[in-house]
Amino acid sequence: MGGGLMATETKRSVEQSWKLFGRAEEVIPMGTQTHSKAPRSSMRDVEPCYLVRGEGCRVWDLDGNEYIDFRNGLGPISLGYRYPAVDEAIRRQLDSGIVFSYSHPLEVEVAEELIKVLPCAEQVRFLKTGGEAMAATHRLARAYTGRDQILTCGYHGWINTMSKTGVPEATRATYTALPWGDKRPFEEFLQAHPGDVAAVSVACSYGDIEQGHQFLKDLRELTNQYGVVLIYDEIVMGFRLRRAGAQEYFGVTPDLAVFAKGISNGVPLSCYVGNRAVMGTVQEAVISSTFGGDTLGLAAAKAVLDVYANNDVIGTIWARGEQLHAGFNAHCRRLDVPVCFKGAAPVGQLVFDHPNSGDLFLRFNAEVLKRGLIIYSVCYTSFSHTEAIIDSSVAAMGASLEAMKNDGLFDS
Repeated sequence: MGGGLMATETKRSVEQSWKLFGRAEEVIPMGTQTHSKAPRSSMRDVEPCYLVRGEGCRVWDLDGNEYIDFRNGLGPISLGYRYPAVDEAIRRQLDSGIVFSYSHPLEVEVAEELIKVLPCAEQVRFLKTGGEAMAATHRLARAYTGRDQILTCGYHGWINTMSKTGVPEATRATYTALPWGDKRPFEEFLQAHPGDVAAVSVACSYGDIEQGHQFLKDLRELTNQYGVVLIYDEIVMGFRLRRAGAQEYFGVTPDLAVFAKGISNGVPLSCYVGNRAVMGTVQEAVISSTFGGDTLGLAAAKAVLDVYANNDVIGTIWARGEQLHAGFNAHCRRLDVPVCFKGAAPVGQLVFDHPNSGDLFLRFNAEVLKRGLIIYSVCYTSFSHTEAIIDSSVAAMGASLEAMKNDGLFDS
């Protein structure tokens, strides 16, 4: 097992990472830009706070430790770190410039390519993050329908999170969160509030994604019946579940959709796409961004689209994910522990079915870090994960579970 990945525990120092994080806490709220990247004090001896280099499916931390990465930057790394075709496209564009005083031809070229492969896309517009693109679709839906209410299903980014702190009550009142997989709450709300709902905005659940076959069909019928815009959050599922995400996998086409993360292999870029009628309200709704036409993200996206067109990226990440799930779940059965991967293979959810699930996940996370593996509650496979690397990763995961079982952590 090469590349720093071991089935046996090895001593790794993360001292320099935590020293720098101490400085970060003085100048950056929470010490990080992203909640999910905040290090956990309970894993202070093993968790790196900073990664400084990546190559393929491997990353290196500030202290020089090497890992196999299944977090993939929280999802954006679809092909692999420093994927040659993408990096070369970025370098070529960098030599010509990044942002200009008028639009750049790449905006047209990438939009045309996306329209070829995304079923719902008749028109395309670019932004930088998935969350702001989702906010844009909500505004478009309201402008198009003249209604205020948005029914949400899943997390759509911080802009659209209706927390009790910092969000006016009047704004919160226009959003209603409903669960994945059951059409009845949506149907009941639409029946009770006819003419009030602008959009149903849905992101696929990870662990029970297969419910989408009937659920999305039901939502499409309901939104058609009530004149409501159907929006898919394809931020995670796009370029992973299928190239066109859930709409391709389930065969149910929305009115609007958002793609981000895997679309550009780590370069900041998002797009909102949809039918011409709804997208056409963008001028009146005033959605505009200086950096929407940033050429580095567009150059990366064009290269990613080309790689997907000429290679079986989806087939590969599915195969590696299925290999990971099968191997890990076999260890869980062998050890008789209440843990498993659930959901679609490229975006599998790690589930601890135990009253102490949170603590068990943290301990498992610590154990695999000792063995050179970075995981997340959702583990992403990339085009750069090989069969051999998955085998080594499964062995490290199995050894981690065994260490936990030997310590009696699964005892009821």
